[in-house]
Amino acid sequence: MNIYTKHIFLYCLMLCTALFTACSDDDDIQEALAEGQGEVIFTFERNQVYSITSLEEMVRLKVTLEKDGETITLPTFDLTGDEKAMTSEPIRLDNGVYTVKKYIAYNNKGVQVMEAYLESDNELVVEHESVTTFYFPISIRITYSNNMLRSTLFGICTEIFGNDSTLWPKTWREENEDFLTWENLHFETDDYGNIAYLSEIVFDEKFAANTEKGFEGMKKLPSAVAEMPTIESLVIRNIPEFEELPDNLNKSGISSITVLNTSLKEFPKHFENIKHLNTLSIINSKLTEIPASLQKLENLFAVNLDGNEITSFPAELAKSWQKLVSLSMRNTKLQSLPAEIFSMKKVSTFDFRNNPDLSSLPETRGEGVALAGFLLDGCGFTSIPAIAATEGIRMLSLADNKITSVSNNELSTTLQCLILDGNPLSAAPVINHEKLMELSLDNCGLTEIPDVSGLPNLRSLYVAKNHIQEVKADAFTKCKMFSTLGLEGNNELQSIDNNAFYTTTDYKLEESTNTSIARPIYMVCVDVDNCPNLTWAIPDSWNHIPTIDVTNKVGLKFGDSHVVVYHKNSNGVTRTQHCKEPLKNGKECGKNHDARPVKDFEEWKEQNLK
Repeated sequence: MNIYTKHIFLYCLMLCTALFTACSDDDDIQEALAEGQGEVIFTFERNQVYSITSLEEMVRLKVTLEKDGETITLPTFDLTGDEKAMTSEPIRLDNGVYTVKKYIAYNNKGVQVMEAYLESDNELVVEHESVTTFYFPISIRITYSNNMLRSTLFGICTEIFGNDSTLWPKTWREENEDFLTWENLHFETDDYGNIAYLSEIVFDEKFAANTEKGFEGMKKLPSAVAEMPTIESLVIRNIPEFEELPDNLNKSGISSITVLNTSLKEFPKHFENIKHLNTLSIINSKLTEIPASLQKLENLFAVNLDGNEITSFPAELAKSWQKLVSLSMRNTKLQSLPAEIFSMKKVSTFDFRNNPDLSSLPETRGEGVALAGFLLDGCGFTSIPAIAATEGIRMLSLADNKITSVSNNELSTTLQCLILDGNPLSAAPVINHEKLMELSLDNCGLTEIPDVSGLPNLRSLYVAKNHIQEVKADAFTKCKMFSTLGLEGNNELQSIDNNAFYTTTDYKLEESTNTSIARPIYMVCVDVDNCPNLTWAIPDSWNHIPTIDVTNKVGLKFGDSHVVVYHKNSNGVTRTQHCKEPLKNGKECGKNHDARPVKDFEEWKEQNLK
């Protein structure tokens, strides 16, 4: 093998285990192998490993192995050779399969020069009366000494900013000897809080809450970053001038890459060969395409390409990214999707929001896929895509499209959440699906409350910013689990019938409570903000609901509650002050439910429902 023809890879180690038998100085006859023993030679070669700056300094080695769950630390042994290769003498081990876990290397003065861990390609098989050579693999995580790490980081700064250290990030300068105070570096530490290795670097325009100089103006990531074998995560963000990743990232052990708010236009050479990459996020940058060659990244489980200028998604990726769990491509220029897109077995929800040129989806899905939802807000759909009717779809969001009508058979019977805000519907849809729990029809031009009598499990209805004039009696009495009604911004709304909601006396209350008064068991919140023409007296029975669990009837008490009513700028809405306890000694009532909550309705919904 020509050891001069390849790059200097990650310098690694070789490890042996078990008892080591040496001959006496005056005996040159090698003792025969015992029954059940073989031999192994551990070898470092420059074409096999990288990141060891002075291979020849590694003259003594202590190796840790594992066999059958047992950890074995071998006695320290010698390495001989030169800057091209370092090799051990044959070392005797019992037959079997070992895992090479770790090594510590020492120089000829007995000073530790390296500590490293093998995370893959580290199996060692020992067979009787045979000699095995173990070449240390590429995938090794090296623990840097402080001086090595400092030297590497200074080299990165020098490549970006030059030799004037006053231009470097303040906490990265030579006078700061405590690595744990260096900003935007993330370390793994041992049980005693000591640094084990550097796991993440964040290249940001500003440090310290955007006040201190960071890597402002950086156009290219230095290749030295890829040569740091401990780096697991790389983040580059908020640097508009940034344009280029190095071509040697395939030599790294990086598992996560995030590039945010930059001018990156394309993937570098060999990017598809980053062996351990599982999370890829390139957001708000200048990518125009996703290369089909990325199909080699078969270990990806999360991809986010929001905010780029991508127009298509290669079919090859859909076929090979079978471990992918999450795919987001919002705010791009997508026009179509390949027929294979819904063959990804593990992606549950596809997020293609705000792609105005996307107006259709493939109609079929692969067998055994986890597909359950679509986020398609702000696209160009004029009708419900046919695939939304397939079994297993639980969530469909098509806000701000061009849909004018919705029929019952266009929706899956398993659907639980339907969002159609901002579509010019000619009439409120009539849907009869037992499992639907949330229906949102904000700003759809509606003039009346939709007929929800065919939705027995409906929990939430949002019809804000429409032209609804009244909420009639029995509007929600068929929805026994109904809890949230959003009516904000219906300027024409004049009345809400208090008999519109499901109420009952068929549950056990505190002995002191009047059980003849019907109360809404599950009702939680009504939003009538900005309804200036509404006249409505909130029912007294909504003030105090001291319920217990009526489902299992085991006496588990929920505690006192009341229905929250948002009514900002709706002066015709009134609420009677309620006291649970009778007034004593002329003291004022301790709880006034007419007081408006601190949060607005959207904040409340985010916290309590999502």
